[in-house]
Amino acid sequence: MIIDTNNYKKFDAHLHTYGNFLPKNMSLVEYMDKHHIKKAILTTINRAAKPKAYMDTLEKDATTGGGGNNMMKAFENYRNKMPNEQLDHQDVIELSRNFPDRFVNFFWFNPKMNQEQEERDYELLEKHFNEGFRGVKLHPVLHFTKVPKDLQKLAAIMQERNKILFIHSYPKTTFFYGLFSKDIAKLAEDFPDLKIIVGHAGYAMEYAIDIGMALKKYENVYFETSCSIPFALLSIIRAIGHERVLFGSDSPITNPAQIEIDKISCLPISEEQKEDIFYNNTASLLGNM
Repeated sequence: MIIDTNNYKKFDAHLHTYGNFLPKNMSLVEYMDKHHIKKAILTTINRAAKPKAYMDTLEKDATTGGGGNNMMKAFENYRNKMPNEQLDHQDVIELSRNFPDRFVNFFWFNPKMNQEQEERDYELLEKHFNEGFRGVKLHPVLHFTKVPKDLQKLAAIMQERNKILFIHSYPKTTFFYGLFSKDIAKLAEDFPDLKIIVGHAGYAMEYAIDIGMALKKYENVYFETSCSIPFALLSIIRAIGHERVLFGSDSPITNPAQIEIDKISCLPISEEQKEDIFYNNTASLLGNM
């Protein structure tokens, strides 16, 4: 059966300003319109560390039989290209200024940038909050951030200011320590009034089950769907219900939006539940702020 995903209004909880999957000669808003994405939580991306360079290195590894060495080199090069100051968010500001009804701005923040410039970094973040930014995006794997240890100051500020924290989550692997469900649980417990979005909550079935069961009782924790497998998402829904599950695409960086849309539309849940995941849950979360 062919599912017409155009019937669903969508509020994308994870959209970037730039990426390889944004077709040439198509604006981000045109891209959203194509997929019936009415609104989106928007953040920037580090354009200096272009994904193409990372992918080219991986391709070289596959053709030369590098045994994966180039893969780690590619990731380290990608991480080393992160700037030594907070990312510029002018692209986010301009898009939201031109289309104020389409975007909710989040600031991609590194809480461990440099102790000597910490005060300046938090002044910059405060400036963006005062200009209407509604939350913060964190990427612990790129910034070697320990949760919740390194987030005490940030979380306290955000809880006081009623802002949302989006955490890029990832399981433990051979090369990466991982972000464990107990880490997020401790953060949610220490800051019960802080709304936390767990990004990529359904990377794998076992990961999703662990995340869902461990975080079920924390009503301030929400689960974003991008880069997940459908059965993992279904496991989360079965564990916690669908009301805290938020559709996100992480496009146009990691996937075309349509792939992420199809993951939700194919789930064996009711149409009303799909409508909530696609739009209503995120709208409700932001509307309650």
